[in-house]
Amino acid sequence: MAKIINRSLSDEFLVEIDKIIDYIINNDKFVVTSHVNPDGDNIGSSLAMCGFLEALGKDYIYLLDDAYPSSLNFLNREGLRKTSDHLSNLEGYTVIAQDSGSYERICVDKDLLDTAKGIICIDHHHTNGDYGFIKYIDTQASSTCELVYNIITRYEEINSNKLINQDMATYLYAGLVTDTGNFQYSNTEPSSLMMAADLISRGARKQEVIENIYQKNSPAYYRILGECLNKMEIVDKKICLAIVTRHMLDKYGLNYDDIDPITPYTRDIDGVELGIFIKEKEVGEIKVSLRSKSYIDCTRLAEVFDGGGHIRASGCTIRDKSVEEARDMIVDQARKLF
Repeated sequence: MAKIINRSLSDEFLVEIDKIIDYIINNDKFVVTSHVNPDGDNIGSSLAMCGFLEALGKDYIYLLDDAYPSSLNFLNREGLRKTSDHLSNLEGYTVIAQDSGSYERICVDKDLLDTAKGIICIDHHHTNGDYGFIKYIDTQASSTCELVYNIITRYEEINSNKLINQDMATYLYAGLVTDTGNFQYSNTEPSSLMMAADLISRGARKQEVIENIYQKNSPAYYRILGECLNKMEIVDKKICLAIVTRHMLDKYGLNYDDIDPITPYTRDIDGVELGIFIKEKEVGEIKVSLRSKSYIDCTRLAEVFDGGGHIRASGCTIRDKSVEEARDMIVDQARKLF
């Protein structure tokens, strides 16, 4: 089998990849988890890692305390995901934490983590706090799915044994597509496209991924989108804000996770560098999604409010404030970035 050569498989990263493979081979019990507020890369990398462990005959638990967003429910394996309230401890288990930019964002009861053997960290966030006794952190990778793909294909190369089946290929493709914005974002590298081609050749259900993630918006979504865009605000010609309140969600009968596709509209305006999408999940709980085009580091703004993410895409939560107060706080800090 030909090895896909890319920067992410440099000698430095191969050392870490091989450590992870050796550890998995020589141990039997694992917990796979990821970050709070799951997204495509979170879910795709987790399910692919579960598939890898399953193929190797390992005892594993898929543990995640937050539910999937509706657009990603098609990836759900019924009965696979467990939550912390179903477990009393993780004694004897090693946690594989993926796509979580900090220990605090791991979506598991922290008391449970204290009972585990340790944590393996697989991540691509440049804000990663460098936790874990084995770490494969590549901040230039398109997605954590690309890192998991590298681990599995490295195992395949060493053992001359193909493991990625159609389901695993679909999980990995979903995470790759979502974290690269369907290959539009600047984190799309040659290795990302080569990975996509390989996954499609292995049976990834690419049309299922595209239709579920990008082509299943409800009529109510377009109505709230119209109202949101009509009220969109441009600040200093370089910042765009869009706001959806709890009242708007209730008015159109939508759930909080139904409106994520609105986020890119805030960035995709000529002359705008920073897009800010403010979402009132509940009264006193304001979620903020940040997107930049070419030079603003979104993590610098997110970190002011204890959030994080990527340079071009980050998020944070502002609590105990009204939408108007959150808007003013975000704009005040955003202006400082310019």
